[in-house]
Amino acid sequence: MNDDHISDSQGAKRQKQSASLRSQEAQLQELAARGNKEKFFKEITPLLGQLKSYIRRLLRAAYLEQEIRAPVYTSGDILNYTILKAYNNFEKKPVDLLLEQWLYQLANETLANYLKKRKSSDARRRSLETLDHAERRTLEEVEHITADTEGNVMLDEDLDDAELYEQEFIPPLSQDDPEKKLERKEEVERIIAALAQFSQQERIVFELAAIEDFPSEEVGRILNMSPGEVNRIKEKVRQSVLRQLQSPASKKAS
Repeated sequence: MNDDHISDSQGAKRQKQSASLRSQEAQLQELAARGNKEKFFKEITPLLGQLKSYIRRLLRAAYLEQEIRAPVYTSGDILNYTILKAYNNFEKKPVDLLLEQWLYQLANETLANYLKKRKSSDARRRSLETLDHAERRTLEEVEHITADTEGNVMLDEDLDDAELYEQEFIPPLSQDDPEKKLERKEEVERIIAALAQFSQQERIVFELAAIEDFPSEEVGRILNMSPGEVNRIKEKVRQSVLRQLQSPASKKAS
């Protein structure tokens, strides 16, 4: 599949992010060295719109796959923790990574740690939900544990990335038809559900290579894998989703 339509939009925005970070890197390095955290955050946060969108999509996929239940952190929270990690470790930035590549690497680490903790807390919460009200109240008083009800809502901010998957898998609409738009929405929902079936690592590879439009060599540096492996996973995910979209059973289910 030709990725030109992605490169002309999402890829161009991501490349603009990269250029902005390169131009500001010296200033950011100085702010970190001087311990000016407030100014560091103020200068770098507006440059990272594409990174935040990337985090948002991975969070949504984890939620749909039920790796986590009610989301506690938003994409903005994960981004802030990523920026904080960069601020605290700026002098340790790998010399073989561009600033943007390093930030995506840090974001992946931050998100992975968050999901791991959420899986653990969700498992504990599921066990708490089997207790009666009195037992839970005792635990809350003694251990300050709250047995939260099952959440099923994500912030609108964390759900609005359908256009990117639409660009990747579905040909452009030829007419402004409300019925066609409804069909398109259903197709996008199936795409997102299909992507959620892959492992976190496979989704990350696909997001970086196909949606963020990083060259395979750069994805390899971010994830410490070979460009060949990046290409293999990217095509595996793409072809699997396309097969599911073309499956009669998938269309019937929608």
